[in-house]
Amino acid sequence: MPSLGDTLFAFTDWLRSTPLVDFALWISNTSTSLWIGTHFWAIPILQTLHILSIAMAFGSVLLINLRILGLTGGSRTIEQTVHRYLPWIWWALVVLIVTGFGMIIGEPVRELINPVFWIKMALVIAMILLSIGFQTMARRNAARWEMTGAGQISLRTGAVCIILLWCAIMVAGRWIAYAPV
Repeated sequence: MPSLGDTLFAFTDWLRSTPLVDFALWISNTSTSLWIGTHFWAIPILQTLHILSIAMAFGSVLLINLRILGLTGGSRTIEQTVHRYLPWIWWALVVLIVTGFGMIIGEPVRELINPVFWIKMALVIAMILLSIGFQTMARRNAARWEMTGAGQISLRTGAVCIILLWCAIMVAGRWIAYAPV
């Protein structure tokens, strides 16, 4: 069985054989990419805003899921907790998308030819779909979520899975800087 390093290296080799290389090189020659590259402060500012948005989104997700798990916020219903924190998650997601695109434009080869970047993007898409599903379920089933029983077990399992998925996204985001390109 190949090691994780071997798998990532093979994924990188495959990425290098795709049109992504030409696309990344084309982006790196655009005026926006050149501007970001020649202003030493641009990438650190984008990264800082990105990290602060991750903190805002993850903090909100954590508060919702800790309420679902019954570990905090007992004075509010799950519906009230979701209503309070969901807008923070979606606004943070907007900032994450904008700053993420800025970082891709600023360093396209580092990002687009990086296997960990694509793993992170797959996890992000999964998280967005889960969040949309969760938001829909929250509106439909809010009253039932306050009850105990079998529904609570699946809800709590989902809460733990969402927290773990966010942690995986954050680890992958940090790991991008250290993956082979």
